[in-house]
Amino acid sequence: MQNHKMIVCGIGLILFYLLIRYYVGRRRFNRRGNCGLQQFSSYRKAVITGILETTLLMIGKLCRWAGLILLAIAALAT
Repeated sequence: MQNHKMIVCGIGLILFYLLIRYYVGRRRFNRRGNCGLQQFSSYRKAVITGILETTLLMIGKLCRWAGLILLAIAALAT
């Protein structure tokens, strides 16, 4: 029974990682202009957006590794 919980949590964390990647990538894509550069209305917004998106991506990567580790532990326990 414990293995099933670990598998569900591991898959959930990996899906959360993919959702974060999609969200940040979509926002970055929608900010691109004709020349392919990201466009911001002010320097402050560019800095804050960069910090927040980087933080989100790092949280997503931690979730990915936690999910992979949970799946590996569940696979080894069976």
